[in-house]
Amino acid sequence: MPTEKFFNLKEGKRQAILEAAGEELLETPYSLLTVSQIIQRAGISRASFYYYFNDKEDLFQHMVEEMKTRFLKDMEKTLRECRGNFAEGFKKMVSSMLEDENLGKRCGLYRRLVEDAQCHMRAVRQEASFYDKDGLRQFVQSREGLLNEETYQGLGEEKTVCLLELGILVVIKTLFLQFAGSSAKKLLRETAFRQLEILDRGARSFRDSCMLSGRVTVQNGKSSCPVKAGQKAADIFPSL
Repeated sequence: MPTEKFFNLKEGKRQAILEAAGEELLETPYSLLTVSQIIQRAGISRASFYYYFNDKEDLFQHMVEEMKTRFLKDMEKTLRECRGNFAEGFKKMVSSMLEDENLGKRCGLYRRLVEDAQCHMRAVRQEASFYDKDGLRQFVQSREGLLNEETYQGLGEEKTVCLLELGILVVIKTLFLQFAGSSAKKLLRETAFRQLEILDRGARSFRDSCMLSGRVTVQNGKSSCPVKAGQKAADIFPSL
C-alpha cells in the first residue's frame, strides 16, 4: 500500500508515476524490472520512490488495485447512465472498450500479468483477495440503485452480485479475445451482446416468476424472492 505522501500528490503526478511504471512493465518482464528503470521514466528520484512505496511490489499491487477500482467506477457510471439497465449498461461498456485507443496498452499489461510467473501470481492473489473479502458485495451494498429496482424486482442482493460478476466476465473475455486477434471486432461485440441479453432475460424472468407466485418480499426497503431449504425449482418457477 503506498504511503499517505503518495496520495497527497496531485492527481496528475500520481498518474504519471503509475503510467511510467506501466510503460516499463510493457517493455520488461516484472522479474527483471528494476526501480531504477521506473524512476528514470517517471522522472523522480530514488529517494522519492521509497518515500511513496515500500518497494516495487508495493507499486505493482497498487497498480492492480487502481485498474480494478477504475473498472468498477466505469461500471457504476455506465449503469447509472443507462438507468440501471444491466444489458444496456454492459453493452455500452463493451462497445466503449472495444473502441478505446488505449485498449492495446491495457491488454498488453494484462498479457504481461499472464506471461510473467511472479507478476501473474501477485495479480491472482490481489484479485482473489477482492472476492475473499466480498469486495463486489460490499461495492453493491454501498451503492443504492445500481440496477433498476423495478425492472429487476425480486432479484435480491446475492443474485445481483452474481449477475454483475458474470457481466464483468463477459467484458474481460471480450477484451482478451480482441487483443489476441482471434475474432473480428464486430463478431466479438455481437457475441458479447447475445451473452449479456441472455443474462438479462434470466434476471428478469426470475423477477417475473416471483411476481407470478406472489413470493416477492421487501426487507429494509429492498425486494427479494426467498428460497426455502429443500425447495424445488418448479416451486419457484411455475412454468418449469
